[in-house]
Amino acid sequence: MKVLVNTLIICTLFLSACSKEIVEANNMTISSLRKSDLLGQWKLKGYADGNVPAFDVTLEIKDEEGKYTFNGRSSVNFYFISPEIDENKKTISIPVIGSTKIAGTLEANQFEATFYERLRSIQRYDFKDKNTLVFYLASPSNEAIYFERK
Repeated sequence: MKVLVNTLIICTLFLSACSKEIVEANNMTISSLRKSDLLGQWKLKGYADGNVPAFDVTLEIKDEEGKYTFNGRSSVNFYFISPEIDENKKTISIPVIGSTKIAGTLEANQFEATFYERLRSIQRYDFKDKNTLVFYLASPSNEAIYFERK
């Protein structure tokens, strides 16, 4: 009998120690609760105008303490970007692109300059499928950059 009483007392203490906590999530959406589809490693596949890059260009999108970062390698240099992204509207703003300063061939440097101009021109993004990320540009109009998940 003492064992039963002691067991009931211990169970009561454990249950009373549990408390309910209310968490407010006014600005949270389902998409913000799950891992973003943007995150991961990507490889440049080409442009909407049909041009395919002659160089191996990469992009890695990370979430660092709630802020997105883009890092990658262009035709010559490594680049890094702190974009402003609105996942609800699927918009992107790239105010500044930082990069290393490695020397390359004339062709590689020209490709890289054009690639950086296009990155700065990105306005929005979408997914063609789960492994194809499309960045839509402000200029040239109707241009897009296609990346494939690695």
